Amino acid sequence: IVISNIIIHKKKKNNVKKQIISSNIRDTASLKLPYYQNDLSFEFFSSHYSNPEKNTYKYMLEGYDDDFIFINENKVPYMNLADGEYKFIVYGRNPDGVWSEHPTVVNIIITPPFWSTWWFRVLAVLIIALIAFYIYRVRIDRIRRQKIKLELEVVKRTRKISDQNKQIREQNKQVELQKAKIEHQKELLQKEKDKVEGILLNVLPEGTASDLINKGKSKARYYKRVSVMFTDFVGFSQIAEGMNPQDLVYQLDQYFTKFDEIIGSFDLEKIKTIGDSYMCAGGVPIRNKSNAIEIVLASLQIQDYMKVRELKAAKEGKDCWKIRIGINTGEVTAGVIGQKRFAYDIWGATVNQAQRMEMHGAPGEVNVSGNTYDFIAPYFDCTYRGKIEAKHNGMLDMYFVNGIKPELSENGEGRIPNKKFWQIVDLHLYSSINYMKAERHIMKILEEQLSPNLHYHSINHTKDVTAAVERLALMEGITDEDLFLLKSAATYHDAGFVEQYDANEEIGMRMAREILPKYGYSQEQIDVIDGLIKATEIPQSPKNLLQQIMCDADLDYLGREDFHDIASLLRRELREHGKINSDRLWDEIQVKFLTAHTYFTKSAIKTRQKVKMKHLEEIKEKLKTYNYKD
Repeated sequence: IVISNIIIHKKKKNNVKKQIISSNIRDTASLKLPYYQNDLSFEFFSSHYSNPEKNTYKYMLEGYDDDFIFINENKVPYMNLADGEYKFIVYGRNPDGVWSEHPTVVNIIITPPFWSTWWFRVLAVLIIALIAFYIYRVRIDRIRRQKIKLELEVVKRTRKISDQNKQIREQNKQVELQKAKIEHQKELLQKEKDKVEGILLNVLPEGTASDLINKGKSKARYYKRVSVMFTDFVGFSQIAEGMNPQDLVYQLDQYFTKFDEIIGSFDLEKIKTIGDSYMCAGGVPIRNKSNAIEIVLASLQIQDYMKVRELKAAKEGKDCWKIRIGINTGEVTAGVIGQKRFAYDIWGATVNQAQRMEMHGAPGEVNVSGNTYDFIAPYFDCTYRGKIEAKHNGMLDMYFVNGIKPELSENGEGRIPNKKFWQIVDLHLYSSINYMKAERHIMKILEEQLSPNLHYHSINHTKDVTAAVERLALMEGITDEDLFLLKSAATYHDAGFVEQYDANEEIGMRMAREILPKYGYSQEQIDVIDGLIKATEIPQSPKNLLQQIMCDADLDYLGREDFHDIASLLRRELREHGKINSDRLWDEIQVKFLTAHTYFTKSAIKTRQKVKMKHLEEIKEKLKTYNYKD
């Protein structure tokens, strides 16, 4: 790069004069300017002339710019630079995308004005100090003369004031006594007020309590997403019959006090207790997106607490109390109604459905609705239980929460969330990609359009690969938006089967390009997804870590204990589509495939390779000993 001109705009009283420095700088030059010549323009050109109008540049003025700036023009202005040292650096790139190896550099020094120099400032300070000292001396002399006059006046007035003070002291004594009485009454009133407000704040949420204190009423509010939890002790009526009321209430108090402590640690709101039933909610009165996650974490802690109490009771030979927990997520109205005996409560079908979840749960289990499952599925290991009928709301799916996914929990125990857990929560809540809706979109298409003859390449295979790709990604340390790209690729990698059986990867890629932009995916991200889908073609040849994870997830079942069951589905599918005509041929194909196959990621090699090799040996042995009929 050659700097052809450096234009300096000299500032005069009523005009600006340009000074052009033309030196054709190619490597490094220095320029020292006074403070009033701090408006500069640089003109430069590239020595590559094959297609000069497509040459591009990047430049930076060290000490002014934070990073390089990319431009297509060859002129850069800088206005009103502060005094100091700068370094102008410029690179060029030809139409082939090749950058110049070395930059052209101009070192610039802008000297400060004289009033910014140290000697001017020292001189100014000295002059100001001398003036101040002179003024001080004049004032001292004036004060001394006034002091003499005042002393004479003070003597005269002192006697008069002394007499007046005696009278004032007597009056002040009376005022102080009266003031003390008023302050005492004020303190008593304030204590009573604080006590009442404290009780109100303990019973009601802070915002609602403030409204009642300041306005005398509080308006109920609508909440779009609230998670409601009910707990209920199993067989409480029988327990109550065998205990005296005092011991019963004492036991309930112990349990509910611990529940209060647990839900408080997750910023959940206790709503009420009804006999042995405990009700709380997340997302009220302060709205948040993560309340379903937090209320499930709280339920797991309650579950663990109950297990500790159960073990303790077993050691002491006492009966233990068991609990059912039910959770549902949806819209509610929350607030205080009426004018007496204020109580914060929530209303709506969501509350009734949460109670249904508790009623249809099981002792020691956390039972959540499909509504809640949709929000917690990425973080928790759940078991589908089937459907129940909800009053006026059709059928509701139910799931048992087994715990946090091992890869998202401390020591893989599924009880305490680890750092990755919260990283994934933040990713789902704040990413520009709406992965959950994108997944539901394609899953609906697969459910409706996949052929029932796809025994292996069914929607269950897509779900299996999606779960495997998430597990491997987390084990490989992927916790950013690349995780969404992997899971999206997993949901689309076999979507092409809705149109044709063979060579369907391109169809899945086309569907991803058509659908995913609606859910916040950029073109660059969709290009990555295309590459991930393409990488699953046999033979697999991944080019980066994400593609390796995708390939390993697609064939994750090869190293799992359910390998033979899944392989049987694939054998059946291939026979029905005319790809194979005998079971012996199928086993021979499996031996060749398992022998040639390799896992790419360290995580897959560690968790799947050994079992895969065991399956290979089993099939080889079968070929030697089994009497095939076809």
